[in-house]
Amino acid sequence: MMDTIVVGDTVKVDYTCRIENGDILVTTRKEAAQDTSAHLSHAYIPNKAYAPVIIPVGKESLLPEKPIIRPATGEIAVHLSKQLEGLSYEGTHHLTVTTEAIADLPKMERFMQYARTMRRPKQRSISKAQFVTNTGQEPVAGEILFADRAMPWKVLSVSADSVEVKYLLKEGQKVMLPYGEAVVHDQGDHYELEIETRPGGLVRVGPYIGRIVDITDKLFIVDFEHPFGGRELACEVTATRVEESLDDIMDSASAEGEQAP
Repeated sequence: MMDTIVVGDTVKVDYTCRIENGDILVTTRKEAAQDTSAHLSHAYIPNKAYAPVIIPVGKESLLPEKPIIRPATGEIAVHLSKQLEGLSYEGTHHLTVTTEAIADLPKMERFMQYARTMRRPKQRSISKAQFVTNTGQEPVAGEILFADRAMPWKVLSVSADSVEVKYLLKEGQKVMLPYGEAVVHDQGDHYELEIETRPGGLVRVGPYIGRIVDITDKLFIVDFEHPFGGRELACEVTATRVEESLDDIMDSASAEGEQAP
């Protein structure tokens, strides 16, 4: 018989979840994120360290005492935990992930407003430590970074403690931001990015996904009541058994942290 997943198992799960048009919203797989034939949603949730997620199957999740906006990746893990029971450890499973609205979420936390036009300096100075954190590498004068992203950088100069970088944008160019597509306007010493918003469009703010519900001349309003913006996610999922319990894994990670210099 094929080895199946049962309640109480701890599993390592890799997943790629797409919205209705096939765009990837989130993935644990580096190869999926870097696949040039795939299309990432503008609201794609970036992953600093692509790795399987450890999920306890069938464990009841405890919601916070007061309603709060919840990260999309955490919601995905909770819903996969409920759907993995009875599936095989072999092969890829195609699962649909949906979530209910967050009940009783206060209006002041549920609705956020953002400017339709964003201002960005043409160049700026950042600390060398922050540069390494953002890029994962040491700065080299003349090097171009993030060439495949919305706002590429060019390293202009490097000093002992700081790095001068310049954004490589052009007048009229269209760039994809977490809020949607934006048009670049060159204003001399800075750029203005005019976001082309549309009702119902997805928006990413950090790890949170919201949905545009209203647009004015200068602002757009985002509703964070649904962790996936009210969308249904189609997820490709693979699972690997973990012999240790989740408590053992957490204890081991805690011990390693205490021993770190």
